[in-house]
Amino acid sequence: MDKRVPSRSDVLLQIAAFVVIVAALHAAASVLVPFMMALLLAVVSAPPLAWLEKRCVPEPVAATLVLLANIAVLSAGASVVAGSATEFGEAVPRYQARIDIIAVELTTWLRGHNVHVPRGAITQMISPGTMLSFGAGMIRDLAGLVSNIFIVLLILGFMLFESRTFSRKLRALAGERGGYVGLFPGIVGDVQNYLFIKTVISIAVGLLAGLIVYVLGVDFALLWGLVAFLLNYIPNVGAIIAGAPPVFFALLSHGPGRALAVSAGFLVVHTVLGNILEPAWMGRRLGLSATVVFLSLLFWGWLWGPAGMFLSVPLTMVARILLEGSDKTRWMAMLLDSSAPADAPAEPPVGPPSIKPALGAEEPKSDERA
Repeated sequence: MDKRVPSRSDVLLQIAAFVVIVAALHAAASVLVPFMMALLLAVVSAPPLAWLEKRCVPEPVAATLVLLANIAVLSAGASVVAGSATEFGEAVPRYQARIDIIAVELTTWLRGHNVHVPRGAITQMISPGTMLSFGAGMIRDLAGLVSNIFIVLLILGFMLFESRTFSRKLRALAGERGGYVGLFPGIVGDVQNYLFIKTVISIAVGLLAGLIVYVLGVDFALLWGLVAFLLNYIPNVGAIIAGAPPVFFALLSHGPGRALAVSAGFLVVHTVLGNILEPAWMGRRLGLSATVVFLSLLFWGWLWGPAGMFLSVPLTMVARILLEGSDKTRWMAMLLDSSAPADAPAEPPVGPPSIKPALGAEEPKSDERA
């Protein structure tokens, strides 16, 4: 095994190549993001597709059923978001009145403690015009998301219908030695294991979060459960982002006590499921250090926006596996890994060889006879 330390020129060349690749990924985001989302859905859809084909379901029929299942799930989520958005629009005046009352009370309290706030400054921060502009921005983002979903489903359909042919091509390209193409089955297996565990935990988080919000009487419980399910795929900060809106609405509707109860419920759910159960179940399947996971979230989020946050962990896992496939880049994979490498065996002492016979070895016999 080659243990040669990479030279300075090799490191500089790899850094330059990394910068060029990042620039290309950023420039091609409008094309690569739908493709990567479709590829991720194809990886998730591979086990049910293989299960149907093992039950003698024809390949086109199996691909059609799996594609329809994906469309049904995405449509159900979109319908929940659309219905909740309509209810939210109808509830805006009620919440705005509550915001005005809280703003007056807060201004009075601040002035009582010699903190002078201009009259109406707090209410202007969350005025109806501000909320309408925010809603218009959400509608624009939703329209862009719907168009991307259509493209993603279109790409996914082509991938599902050509999955068997693509697998045969990969096996043919891998040949006897495999190379980087031979790493593809391992990559798919690791990503599938991660997504399976993450999906089960996210479903549990979404159900419990929605149940907590519903029991405590906060509006839009179904929406907050769906948001908790989706944002649980974003490591580290997803739980915080998912918990902020229901806590805010609980504060507006029922006061600080109910908001504190919602916060405590979300904290317990994410601590038990996200910080205890998920790491114990996932074990070494992730293979990434916590620092690398957080930095990858920042990097892919900066590169591709919210979609990059969802894809950050799978993409970093793929990068680690690919970097392990070459001696020149294995040091990068070692930096991404969650475990430290085993200590190298001690080098034998330098010096003249010992002339002492090994233990148990027979002494050379003399040719002379007694």
